[in-house]
Amino acid sequence: MEEKNLPDDQPSKRVEAKETAEDIETLKQTLADEKAKAEEYLANWQRAQADFTNYKRRAEQEKSGVTDFANAMFVRDLLTILDDLERAFVSVPRQLMGLTWVDGVRLIHRKFQAILETQGLSEIEAEGQPFDPALHEAVMYGEGEEGIVIDEVQKGYKFKNRVIRPSLVVVGKRKGEKEAEAEQPGKEDEAAK
Repeated sequence: MEEKNLPDDQPSKRVEAKETAEDIETLKQTLADEKAKAEEYLANWQRAQADFTNYKRRAEQEKSGVTDFANAMFVRDLLTILDDLERAFVSVPRQLMGLTWVDGVRLIHRKFQAILETQGLSEIEAEGQPFDPALHEAVMYGEGEEGIVIDEVQKGYKFKNRVIRPSLVVVGKRKGEKEAEAEQPGKEDEAAK
């Protein structure tokens, strides 16, 4: 009986070997498919993580930008007080200059200015500098060196290297050019049209 079973076993072993080979190929294909899915999931996860990191960075920048803008507007509003104090010191009569209360107000002015400077406020240098439209606003021309600021009407300020109020200035213009413009009234009429 054993001898009769042997020939019958040979074809079944071949079938089993064939099935095993097919199973291995199926498993290899399934493994390759799963690896591809895993790589795709990993790539998607990495993209999502990068997008989230970028979002967090943008949100922090926007928050910082809004805070800086609000602070700049607040400081700009305080500049009127600083201007008023400076005008007050210019108009103090000589006989009051030595009084302690005047010195006290001057001290308050210096402290106020120091606090604003520590927050990032800086004065724009104007007088004697070349006219720069990013820093200065020309309110008139005067006799002087061409393109140079000859007088400052109102101080300008930067807050954290950003201009919050340009300097109002008088810009130098050669005398010959100033007279030539005054002699050509038709030039102004053409510009108005």
